[in-house]
Amino acid sequence: ILLTTTDYLSSIHENILDEYREEVQLLASSKIDGVITTNWDHLLEETFKDFSVFIGQDGLFSSRNHGVAEIYKIHGCSQEPNSLVLTAEDYGKFRKKNPYLSSKLLTIFIEHPIIFLGYSLTDPHILEILEEIVKCFPADKMGTLRENIIFVEFSPGIEEPVITESIILKTLPVKLIRAECYKPIFEVLSEVKRRIPAHIFRRIKDELYDLVITNDPKGQLYVKEANDLDNNEGTPEFVVGYGAINQVKKSAEVAARGMIGLNREDIIRDIIFDNGDYDPNTILETVFPNLLKSSQINMPIFKYLNQSGRIGEDGTVNCEGLCARLKTRVGYSIDRYGSESERERSKKIDEVIEGISELYKSVDTNLFLRMAVFVPPEKMDLIEFQNILKVLVDSDLNSNNKSNFVKLVCVYDQLKYSKRYKF
Repeated sequence: ILLTTTDYLSSIHENILDEYREEVQLLASSKIDGVITTNWDHLLEETFKDFSVFIGQDGLFSSRNHGVAEIYKIHGCSQEPNSLVLTAEDYGKFRKKNPYLSSKLLTIFIEHPIIFLGYSLTDPHILEILEEIVKCFPADKMGTLRENIIFVEFSPGIEEPVITESIILKTLPVKLIRAECYKPIFEVLSEVKRRIPAHIFRRIKDELYDLVITNDPKGQLYVKEANDLDNNEGTPEFVVGYGAINQVKKSAEVAARGMIGLNREDIIRDIIFDNGDYDPNTILETVFPNLLKSSQINMPIFKYLNQSGRIGEDGTVNCEGLCARLKTRVGYSIDRYGSESERERSKKIDEVIEGISELYKSVDTNLFLRMAVFVPPEKMDLIEFQNILKVLVDSDLNSNNKSNFVKLVCVYDQLKYSKRYKF
């Protein structure tokens, strides 16, 4: 008989009458933290598919619970026939053998607003739980429960829900809602605003729990080192977020000036507009080793060397702690950014000798980008040079012109920041 009953209950949720389908859909959209049920069928876990399910006290023992996005089937479930609380004997055992479950329910009832659906104010099992609350709750604080315990009573023939107040167990105040159906209740719950979905919040709590217990985030959390927090001045601020971890890490690191996510285009724009506000030591020690993986990559470096205090007044550079490819680039002169064949051609263009502004006004963009590196340093007006770069940085350049543009930015960077040239 028991097996036949459980087979029947396993599929009963699939046969919802049409008149209740809208009601169930509204229930599914309700913003709730969890469900406590004495029902044996699978309707609730099918409705809240992202919630974790705990069957009886044994379920609580076998799995970690966090009190959010969880379904507690306290009288068992049809998928585990031996868990069902069905007979008078079962109820007697339930009271005696479930102290942990009882304490868990007591905690939930005290710490969360509870809405009772489908239960009577006179249900002896519900009254037992509420009686335990009354016993442990200070008499002078009992009024604070008034907004936390809400009974919804099915009352056929009522046109609109009616909200009143009631007292049960002589001292426990509760809200009482009388309604003909649950649709208005679920409509209100579906409109509740919450920043993080309950099942996501549960995952965050689960990962944080792992981190605290094991000190190992297992790649699921992005965690800033404790030493970094200790070194911050003042009171540290904490941020918890959710999303694709690679995007969260990149955003967090850039925002914190870890800047691992910066690319060469970010560096180029910072040289031209001087508005990145990047920490120069982090750029030199963290970003450049990641970007300079090829010896062929041109990169403006002198702004950050200058800002970090590594360049002396005579133009010498302290390279201690820098990666090998960055040290190599310290020795580059502006002459390396132009080929010998182009240098010979530049000698035939008068505006190259006249100055950067004159060259820009007299030739097309393609020729300018090839010839500008040959303008003598003393003919470089850095303000004009910068203004030209600001115009060209967002131009639609082909690959060759983009490469020449980067070389030109490297020349500008060295002229302005290396202290090797006097203007």
